[in-house]
Amino acid sequence: MKKAMIVTSLLMLFSCQKEGKISESVGADTDSTSIEIDSTNVQAVGNFNQINLETFKFPAEVSGCSCYFAKTKEDFENEKYIYIDDYGNTAFLKIDGKDVKIPMKEGDFDPENFGKVIKNDDITVTIQGKKIKELEEVMMFEGTMTVENKKGEKTVTPIYGECGC
Repeated sequence: MKKAMIVTSLLMLFSCQKEGKISESVGADTDSTSIEIDSTNVQAVGNFNQINLETFKFPAEVSGCSCYFAKTKEDFENEKYIYIDDYGNTAFLKIDGKDVKIPMKEGDFDPENFGKVIKNDDITVTIQGKKIKELEEVMMFEGTMTVENKKGEKTVTPIYGECGC
């Protein structure tokens, strides 16, 4: 039943055919169904040049006012952060098991037009977002974060989190 649903979904997804087709067998062990896949419209499932962002807890250096973001609201509620900064001095990330610190300059944060670009010798982080809620001393945001290294490897991820004191 599951195979039939997958085959049906794939057939519906790739029913419009163009040039540059690749024939691919689906379920070859028990099923001889084959479909045509338009190779010009297929995107790679795994981007081998992505930077591996890992979650982490609050660093001891951060207390008081800060910004902290997770990939989803659920991760945020479970304190699985992928970005934390101390509101102007240092930003923290974890990449491939290594803690990364990026110095910040005063004025890197504008809560009304939420965007910041920070970098060190190896990493550039670009955050774009919009304020979705404002409480007393806290603003909630959602947006995207792009992390790129000097080798050209790059990851773009959604973010959800808050900035405040």
